[in-house]
Amino acid sequence: MSAPDQGFAEFFRECLPVVTRTLTALSDDNRAVEDIAQDALLIAQHRWCDIHAYDKPEAWVLKVAIRLMRRWQQRYARETLLAEVPEVVQPAQDVEALHAALRELSPRHRETVALHHLLGYSVSEIAAVLVVGESTVRTHLTRGRAELRRILGGSDE
Repeated sequence: MSAPDQGFAEFFRECLPVVTRTLTALSDDNRAVEDIAQDALLIAQHRWCDIHAYDKPEAWVLKVAIRLMRRWQQRYARETLLAEVPEVVQPAQDVEALHAALRELSPRHRETVALHHLLGYSVSEIAAVLVVGESTVRTHLTRGRAELRRILGGSDE
């Protein structure tokens, strides 16, 4: 195994759980999540010569995975859900209530909130992953969190 291939193997082992966890937060179909995560990493392997030098090659893979997930969701028109959002989970007594509330958010709000709260990505990193402006990310975060609080019966402050 050559050095670049070995580097990708390590990257794959580290990145697959992150991508899988993120996609799981966006969809309840585990079979699709696993397939899409592996497809995104297969694309990354083909472009490894370019992306291995990026500051955050994981972000590039997440961007590809999210795009693949969107296509899959559009094709099969399934509802998606987010696993947990730390700021909202505390007031939510029932995880099922949280999941039901999350299903009501737009896909962009779910994606933005998941990247920020589950993976700790900054606004600028989310903007790069989702290919939108930073102000758009801030808007989606604010609206997504407010909508979750409203749906769950909490305050909207």
